[in-house]
Amino acid sequence: MQLTITTEKRGEIEQIQRDFRRYLSPEEILRGTAQGVNSTLARAIPRINKAIKAEYNITQKYLSRQAVVSPKASIYRLYGGIRINESRLPIVAFRPRQKGGSVAVAIHKGKTVMVRNAFIATMPSGHTGVFSRGRYVRSGFQYGRERTASGKVRITERVTTSPLRMAISPEVRADVAAFIEREAAARVQGILISRVKKIGG
Repeated sequence: MQLTITTEKRGEIEQIQRDFRRYLSPEEILRGTAQGVNSTLARAIPRINKAIKAEYNITQKYLSRQAVVSPKASIYRLYGGIRINESRLPIVAFRPRQKGGSVAVAIHKGKTVMVRNAFIATMPSGHTGVFSRGRYVRSGFQYGRERTASGKVRITERVTTSPLRMAISPEVRADVAAFIEREAAARVQGILISRVKKIGG
């Protein structure tokens, strides 16, 4: 899923590119512009993460994986985006605790819920998760002792909300768009000035 934010800074950036034509080659200008676009997008990601962390009890390990710059701008395509993971996160991403035969977890800060008939375990691969006997069906999780093809009771990792749901709110999108509007042209100009100084030095 792509979170798309448009900006009206194209004309301003094109003017900056024209201003540097007598100092830098066209390729250097395009490379610097792409770097500026990617840098701006990368600097916007912490704003998304901050909004998610303000509401959700997510661990840093999982938070840092949720938003990435993709596609990245290049000299052939001066366009970049922020891609947000739309897969549902495992419950283990929200600091669960075992409580008898259930697992307690506060997905939203300050709102603890119980996941019944669940247990925290570490798989042979080293991955720790929250599991239950049963499987997901269209209506939700179906508990049971269904057997797999190998004869073992089916055990499924429990999952919950997705980062996309956390990050796509109008407030977050507006904040990120405003940041990109403020930063994009300034970052491009700063990088091109740096390149000119490097050549001159």
